[in-house]
Amino acid sequence: MKKYEIFEHSADMGIRGYGESIEEAFSNALKALSTLIVENIKWEKISIKDSIYIELKAEYLDELFVNFINKVLTHFYLEKILFVEFRGSIKKEKEEYILKGEILGEKSFLERFGYGVEVKGATFTLAEVKKEGNLWIAQCVVDV
Repeated sequence: MKKYEIFEHSADMGIRGYGESIEEAFSNALKALSTLIVENIKWEKISIKDSIYIELKAEYLDELFVNFINKVLTHFYLEKILFVEFRGSIKKEKEEYILKGEILGEKSFLERFGYGVEVKGATFTLAEVKKEGNLWIAQCVVDV
């Protein structure tokens, strides 16, 4: 099973994560995002040492995903951590979706992988979170 991919969209790029759960799809979307942020990522050399707890709420899953990617990008630029994994839960409570958990990654990525493109933010263009068969898909276009 393919875990993630990037796709072209006009002058921007798209990210897409796949998973057997919605949480896994969100987590794998971070891997797609990472392949844009760094030039030459080698997954076996990633050393997850840093984590940040996040909690987000949104009325729609698509909105939650865009907010999630933007929150990850905010912490990437402020903390200089390349986030490659999400561990947590996404649940619907009453009329909103709630994401709680940790984003995990490492600070010392630049020396080994180099910078790729500057990702400015996630957009609602082609934003979608859906289940197809037994597979969850989370995607959006990011401004580069």
